[in-house]
Amino acid sequence: WVNIHSLTPEQLSLDMFAPRELMEQNLVNYRGYDFKGNKVNDNVVFNDFFTAKDADGIRSFPVAALQPLYQAAFLKDKFTFNKMIFSLGLRVERFDLNTKVMRDQYSLYNVMSAKDYYATIPGTPARPGTIGDDYKVYVESPQNLRPKAFRNGNTWYFADGTQANDGNVIFGGGVVTPMYSDYSSSRGNVATPIEDPNFNPNSSFEDYKPQVNWLPRLAFSFPISKDANFFAHYDVLVQRPPSNWEVTPLDYFYFYTPGRTPSNNANLKPERVVDYEVGFQQRLNQNSALKFSAYYREMRDMIQRRTVLYVPVIGRYDTYGNVDFGTVKGFTLQYDLRRIQNTELKLAYTLQFADGTGSDAESQKGLTTRGNIRTLFPLNFDERHNIQAIIDYRFDDGKAYNGPRIAGKDVLANFGVNLIVSAVSGRPYTAKIRPTRFDGAGTVGSVNGSRLPWRINVDLRVDKSFDLTTKGKNPLSINVYLRASNLLNALNVIGVYGATGSATNDGYLASPDGRSVLRGIAEQGLNQQAYRDSYSWLLSNPGKYAQPRRIYVGAVLGF
Repeated sequence: WVNIHSLTPEQLSLDMFAPRELMEQNLVNYRGYDFKGNKVNDNVVFNDFFTAKDADGIRSFPVAALQPLYQAAFLKDKFTFNKMIFSLGLRVERFDLNTKVMRDQYSLYNVMSAKDYYATIPGTPARPGTIGDDYKVYVESPQNLRPKAFRNGNTWYFADGTQANDGNVIFGGGVVTPMYSDYSSSRGNVATPIEDPNFNPNSSFEDYKPQVNWLPRLAFSFPISKDANFFAHYDVLVQRPPSNWEVTPLDYFYFYTPGRTPSNNANLKPERVVDYEVGFQQRLNQNSALKFSAYYREMRDMIQRRTVLYVPVIGRYDTYGNVDFGTVKGFTLQYDLRRIQNTELKLAYTLQFADGTGSDAESQKGLTTRGNIRTLFPLNFDERHNIQAIIDYRFDDGKAYNGPRIAGKDVLANFGVNLIVSAVSGRPYTAKIRPTRFDGAGTVGSVNGSRLPWRINVDLRVDKSFDLTTKGKNPLSINVYLRASNLLNALNVIGVYGATGSATNDGYLASPDGRSVLRGIAEQGLNQQAYRDSYSWLLSNPGKYAQPRRIYVGAVLGF
């Protein structure tokens, strides 16, 4: 027996254990380092986790660092043709997660194809004509190898080759039995376990397929008349998977262990955005112009939680896939007034509709157990109306100066005041039926079917420039400014409790559950008011409001 409490930290170290002992207890997680925290060699690769041994012949389970690769090249040209201005560009991006991924998300172990099945298992019924060579085969049981279902990707088929709506109508909640590629007449329909030293990782994993994206960009404008101009652009953009792609062999090792199945997916693709815009600009007079533009944006291959169903042993598990999409469409009306005397003005109004199947990678959490929902709802960032005014009042220097003078000095030369006033309609939120502690349960109406109140904000900037030197090709100047964000210290609500629509009250204490809690406090002889006060403090969440007034003082050096 060892008295752990009598030992000092210097007497303890992780090398008292084998990595497998700590892994089994879920006490360590590592990559790019060994389980003791030592950096591994750069030549460690994915498969070494399943094959490497230390000097004593004990498996060391090294995990290679995640090293995604990214390359990009861009070519652009701008030219004029018949008074039309063209800007053409092409960007090529290559993204490689530089790791191995599961060959089949429905099974860690390789499932036999229909071609191999009918060549291997004698005495089976003839293959249905609708079943292709690479379709996966599922059998009645480990002992009964008659076909029960076929699968092509995410599409399921009955044993007679008829397509099924989903796997539930075939299995009905019963056991799912794949026909494993490891089948032999001597060992039967079983796969070599991933824990077995003889496990071949190449049978379950394959290299991530690098994603090469060709991204054209086109913009052009041309004058319709001397007072009017038409413009348009088309862009395709991609973004490397921003989250949920980090998976290591250590994660896969416990794929069939309840609670340890990895949710991240190393086989994610980049997210894609296709953007269109057309517009028209008309000069009203010598100093003002009106601009109208309409835009449409498609968001494809967005990352979203999904559930993989009919998985052997564990039944199902949650992961992520490029299954979300959305659209943003709207138009902007803008009035520009060039500087007259000292004042410049810009007014803009934007009407926008942003709808999609999910606002972030977790927005479908808990909703995918019966399939992956693809219903369009307003996105979290949907702002239906946006009104903005920018007023800039400024004094020039030199001969153009028209401000006050003191003792012959242009005291307000290069001085200006900039005011930005914005009014934005509230973003959507999901109203709840029943209040719970600091939240709500159930849904009133649809997802994101309710709206937050409008937000009104005023920002102010006051600045003045000074010339420090006037000689030479690069004169030195400094701009000193004072900037106030949310000048009026408006209490703009950006989040509410779903059951009440209030930022200060979740409605729980007034609900039957809350009243029951208060009665219990009274029955124990405790102070109800103290409980109410403490609860209200927790409800006062500053994260449900936009930031208060902030004042900055700074300087910008120009040279």
